[in-house]
Amino acid sequence: MSSRIARSVDRYPLLWILLVGAAAIAIPFRAAIFGGFDWLLGDRGDTLIEIAILEHWRNVFVHGAQWNALFYFDPYPGTLGYNDGYLMPGIFYTALRLFLDPFRAEILTVMVMKSIGFIGAYLLVARSLGWGRGIALLTALLLSIANGMVVQSGHAQIQSLALLPWLAMLVIGAWRAEMAGETRRAALHAIGAAAVMAMWLVTAFYFAWFTLYFSLVLLLCWAGLNRMLNRKGLALLWEHRGLLAVGAGALLLFGIPFLAIYLPKAMETGGHPFMLSYLAHPTDMVNVGERNLVWGWLVAGMRWLAASPLGEAGADKMFGGEHRSGFPLFLFALVCAAAWKLVRQRGESGFARAFALALVVSWVLILRFGPVSPWILAHAILPGASGVRVLLRYQLFLILPSLLLAGYVWRAKLAEARPVVALAVVALLIAEQINLEPIARFDRRAQMAALDAVPPPPPHCRRFYVVSARKGEPVFLDPRIDGIYPHNVDAMFLAERWRLPTINGFSTFNPPDWNFAEPRTPDYRARVEAYATKHQLTGLCRLDMRDAEPWSG
Repeated sequence: MSSRIARSVDRYPLLWILLVGAAAIAIPFRAAIFGGFDWLLGDRGDTLIEIAILEHWRNVFVHGAQWNALFYFDPYPGTLGYNDGYLMPGIFYTALRLFLDPFRAEILTVMVMKSIGFIGAYLLVARSLGWGRGIALLTALLLSIANGMVVQSGHAQIQSLALLPWLAMLVIGAWRAEMAGETRRAALHAIGAAAVMAMWLVTAFYFAWFTLYFSLVLLLCWAGLNRMLNRKGLALLWEHRGLLAVGAGALLLFGIPFLAIYLPKAMETGGHPFMLSYLAHPTDMVNVGERNLVWGWLVAGMRWLAASPLGEAGADKMFGGEHRSGFPLFLFALVCAAAWKLVRQRGESGFARAFALALVVSWVLILRFGPVSPWILAHAILPGASGVRVLLRYQLFLILPSLLLAGYVWRAKLAEARPVVALAVVALLIAEQINLEPIARFDRRAQMAALDAVPPPPPHCRRFYVVSARKGEPVFLDPRIDGIYPHNVDAMFLAERWRLPTINGFSTFNPPDWNFAEPRTPDYRARVEAYATKHQLTGLCRLDMRDAEPWSG
């Protein structure tokens, strides 16, 4: 049966790409699709922030707004640098907004990004690596429906991992052309790779930085295995200086917008301090959440043990939230066995061994063992490391490298296995990625009704601040979070909708004198007035939907 399927894939590749691609979209977006695209991934905190930034790009492309300054955090300049830029999805979103509302445009933008990742992974495996269409479809499917990607999909930045296979193809193409003496072709691939990386940096810094981090570890592992951490390595760099100069020069040129946006904000905010709480526990490597179809019971058991008297105090909390970014157990075992098989080959200095070693080393560095972690050294040494707070998301980056490593080692075994065994392996690999977590929690209709009910600001308003943009809204998550998010993120969205500045906002980083939490406390107005006086703001209006007259100024 499996051989028949393999022949069918080779004979009708487009049909199989469409069928598997449809599954790759339907599985993670099933709630949105079956809900008539009225349910978005995430919640009204991070998802509404993302939509506000996507609306910013629509304002740039359609209305000529300033490209690096959003309409919130007024009057600070370059405010795009306080968060991920969402440049690439912003392009698709702007096109979709020609005929869709902001919320449906957002979910379809996320689906477009997922589709780009699926196609890229397929082409990387089938063409660049030449492993065949069957393994390429399986790799692309597993990447698209990966448990961690689905559970964490409320953070739209992770969809930028769609760029990783395309970047890999360009780098592979540049190196192969260089080895074949095709200088012009190599340079074009290098320039393309630089353009993709530059766009990625302005789209989602975390995952672009993870790519550079993994590449650095891979380069060091390859050089170490080949004994090139000396003059021999310098000689090799000099031999290919033309290609390296073209790539580095193109990245520097294309990276000017990124540097212009983020360097000033990095100096202003100082970045994130070393944070042990967002590093991965060893158990996080296989933490797929308690709603995983195959391994949820295992995570529930680990959580129960951690919460028991035998466990560490408070350790039960480490199995929720961002910690649910691990690998299903069967895939994890295949990856570990593949890495062990390659790394233990003494005397072998090939690229595959270096790749396996880099995966292991880069993963171990983000682990915490009780109160200590080797990442404290990396945080101090690596440029840009202070811009990354949630290192747990590196496990999401490792999904594609891990699938490639497993495919490299085990694809021949899978092809040679008996049909029933091969189908069982593939079925388990797919089933263990399925997670029943209700990730679509953002109700489009409710959000539109609430935000459309807000009357536009009076003509004399030059800027505004929000006390409450909704009537009778329940507490968002908990009282502390409720005092930070709802009024600020509503203000962000409304500011972009009206193209009118607001002093409110909430982001990865905030301006140094931001003090707009807890809007219902008696001193909120005084804090706003002090800020307005300091920055000499005029025409500042107040929005409170609880009042009979929502606008005052």
